[in-house]
Amino acid sequence: MVYNFSGFLQDLCQSTGVIFNLVDGEENEIFIMDADLKKGEHMIVPLQLGKNAAALILSKQFQICAPLLKYTIEQRYSELFSLREQLIMEILQGKEVSTEKLEKNFPFLLNGCILFFVSVDGSRHEALNILRELYRDQAVISMLYEKGIIVIGSFEDVEEHANSIQDSIVSDLYCDCSVSYKEGPYDMRNLKKAYEHARETMFLGKQFDIKDKVLSYDKMLFEKVVHYIDRSVKEEFLYKFSDKFNGFDGEMINTIDEFVKSGLNISDAARQLYVHRNTLIYRLDKIYKETGFDIRNFREATIFIIAFLIWKENK
Repeated sequence: MVYNFSGFLQDLCQSTGVIFNLVDGEENEIFIMDADLKKGEHMIVPLQLGKNAAALILSKQFQICAPLLKYTIEQRYSELFSLREQLIMEILQGKEVSTEKLEKNFPFLLNGCILFFVSVDGSRHEALNILRELYRDQAVISMLYEKGIIVIGSFEDVEEHANSIQDSIVSDLYCDCSVSYKEGPYDMRNLKKAYEHARETMFLGKQFDIKDKVLSYDKMLFEKVVHYIDRSVKEEFLYKFSDKFNGFDGEMINTIDEFVKSGLNISDAARQLYVHRNTLIYRLDKIYKETGFDIRNFREATIFIIAFLIWKENK
């Protein structure tokens, strides 16, 4: 099925001559034909897009067209998205879905699939339209779910697709966007577990202020371990390290981040920081002087990184 709700709305405007805008329940743009429409006499018509509240904005001169327009848009949305989305939601909610329904509606996913969780700081509807356009000729499902967007498909190079999703949204909407996933593949009956892993990965990324915008569950197991450390142990670490980390400026915090991300490799970290190797060594010596931990030493680095992550989590 080709998802092209935005194209349908565009055609509807052109074929009827009725200029209208469509926004979601939080007034985020779904479709904008005339950005200045609200400046003149206009009316707002509530409607439902699946389970989501939305509003149709049009000039009062088209008031007589409003009921038919509302019906047409709601029906078309339902035709395009409802059936498969409802089945996906039932799976994600842990409900039983018959094998017959899965085989009929998702034959392209029966051999395994990957689920991406997409978080955007902007209009989810606009981001969703971008993703549906990106995968319009492929057997991929994109839909709103809870507070994010999920993308489900059978992808060979998972990381490449995750980066493509993130790049496409950022380049078109100029907003903050993160994508999380767990390597698979999963079968359709385990889609709920795939979603939970991807959502947990997104949570950990935000909790620990991870700079990367593409987050893999398998690369964040250390953060997961730290997150579930007993609270009393965390408080002990904070008592010992908090003042020291608070005393570091942004440059030193970034140095720690990159050094850890580079696997404690001085050459790789210096390259990522765009500094000379000797400059990085000077900063590492300063960290040792201030904290008593030489993070070039694996054992000391392990304790230091745990403390650093606990501090970031509690900032």
